[in-house]
Parts: sequence; structure tokens; C-alpha cells
Amino acid sequence: MIDEEDDEEILNKKISFKSVLKNIIIISLILLGALLIYSGNTPDTTSNIFLGFMLICVGSTLMQVQKHPPEPIRQTLTILTCVLCGIIKVRHYKQGDFVFMETRDKCNKCNDKLRIKQIYSVKLKKPTEENKPKEKEPFKEDPLRNI
Repeated sequence: MIDEEDDEEILNKKISFKSVLKNIIIISLILLGALLIYSGNTPDTTSNIFLGFMLICVGSTLMQVQKHPPEPIRQTLTILTCVLCGIIKVRHYKQGDFVFMETRDKCNKCNDKLRIKQIYSVKLKKPTEENKPKEKEPFKEDPLRNI
């Protein structure tokens, strides 16, 4: 359930045909731009330099465009400890929690107050609650409606 942040995801990333084709087109744009700049065979060299420079700019800009992955789903947890017996309890973070705060929660063993020891956030692989659409009930006709 908890996904540790490793570099394995980056190393095991598969290369798609679409990304290879995109990179080939971008490199060919840059090379075509350089060829237009350095070819001096045409009578209008100013337009070739301008067009070559524009192709290099467009190619390098397209090279920098990347698709951002979606933000990972994170869950914030609070770790509570009992002052007397040292039992540890984990619960969801509540607004207003801070470290070393005594909570209203009671220890199951000695019935003493619990104190917040840590608050941290973890990255989840899947959401904790699945967002399922609610099924609609069949339409029920109101018997008093037609009166």
C-alpha cells in the first residue's frame, strides 16, 4: 500500500515508438536549421540564416517540452504514544494536530491520554477510498402526487 520512493521506476521506464519518432523529428529540425545556416549556395543568404535560426529555435523548444506525471496521492498520518505504557497508535491526521500535543484519545491499556509523537506523509499506490459512482435507485412514483 505504501510506495517507497525508489529509482527503479525511472530505470524501468519503457521507451515508446512515439517518443523515438518525436526525438528523430526534433533532431532533424535542428540539423535542417544548421544546414540552412551554413549553406551559402543560394543568392539570398539572409533568409536562409533567419529560417535556419528559427528551425533551431523551434526544435530546441520542442525538445524541452515534457509531459508531467500526475501528482501522487499522499496521506498524512499521526503517530500517538502513551506517556505511561508507551503503546503506539496510528491515525489519520486531523486539522490542528502538532507534535507533543496531548489528545483526547485514550490508551486502550492504561486509559491515559495519548501524545502526538510524529506527523508524516506517505505516498500511496492506490487511493484509500475508491470513488465509485453511486447507483441510482429506480424511479419511485409518489402516490400523493396525483391527488
